[in-house]
Amino acid sequence: MKEHSITVDVYCHWSEKPPVYRVYVDNDLLTEREFIWPGSEIFLRENILVNLEPGTHCVKIEKISTHGTITAKNVQVNGVASTPEFITTE
Repeated sequence: MKEHSITVDVYCHWSEKPPVYRVYVDNDLLTEREFIWPGSEIFLRENILVNLEPGTHCVKIEKISTHGTITAKNVQVNGVASTPEFITTE
């Protein structure tokens, strides 16, 4: 098992109440967050450190509230551009 760094830009847009989202790597829930910053459109960068076995893995941002929108962009694994599904070799 080796430590890997994953970054994901999470974009959020809302009109009345900010949305809530969860961050998963594979099937493991890592965190649940609500956008609390002022404004109605913002993005933040999730910085995730996880220990993973070699193989195929997936990072997922899941919106769990009924209001607003969430979009995940610019996934990087160990500083290299990636897709949400990625392969680790070590």
